Amino acid sequence: MLTPEYLFHVTEGAEKITSDMHKNIMDMIIERIMVRIGRGEDYLLTATDRWQIQVLQESGYLLEDIQKEIANKTKKQERELKSAFEETGIKAIERDDAIYRAVGLSPTPLLQSPALLRILERDYNATCGEWRNLTRTTADEAQKLFLKEVDTAYHMASSGAVSYAQAVRNAVDRMIKQGVKVSYPSGREMSIESATMMTVRTGISQCAGAIALKRMEELEWDTILVSAHVGARIGDGEANSLPRQAKTRGSRTSEHQQATEQWPVCVA
Repeated sequence: MLTPEYLFHVTEGAEKITSDMHKNIMDMIIERIMVRIGRGEDYLLTATDRWQIQVLQESGYLLEDIQKEIANKTKKQERELKSAFEETGIKAIERDDAIYRAVGLSPTPLLQSPALLRILERDYNATCGEWRNLTRTTADEAQKLFLKEVDTAYHMASSGAVSYAQAVRNAVDRMIKQGVKVSYPSGREMSIESATMMTVRTGISQCAGAIALKRMEELEWDTILVSAHVGARIGDGEANSLPRQAKTRGSRTSEHQQATEQWPVCVA
């Protein structure tokens, strides 16, 4: 079982790598903006067709640079996630194994259990895949952001709405404030740091739960004592877990559900 404190801190390494990547991408975009519109007013106000061609060229160079940065950080992220998942697997069953040994059972060490290692590998690969998906979105969004800000600065300066210098400052200020977002099919947007935290924390939590259940299966252990905790959900039907706190007894196979309902209360 993983504690809330452990889950809170376990994503810090992955978040740091993502934050560094985000900063580097932002620096690349701002640099490309300055290359494109930072050479003076005469350079900015070239013929429209020529301007558009040059912007698209810069956009392509930017995308290549961002993809290289993402590839570099992906390698680091995969190493970080591998370490986090291995530690999670060990932490997740430490307490459970102590209980099993106390009643005379002999749980196999995590790294010697093929079944548990397969779970670790499966969930690690799934989490890495999720991170790669969101970083692909990031590259596309960064390129769109560059095109949008350069286009806005061009039209504001060329129309005389603001000075050339102010158009440049506004573009950079908007970039810094907005940052690069991860876009989901639902239309929801999230910072890449928050998306990484959610992805890694979800993957690790699911992995820990699957390992606990597989360990029960290995040792032919069926019953689960549900502990009480602060912040239990209150709702209708299955969504209401408050009445079951420290009372309800679970069963992995459901074979002993009714029998265990009458067992003494045990709060973990």
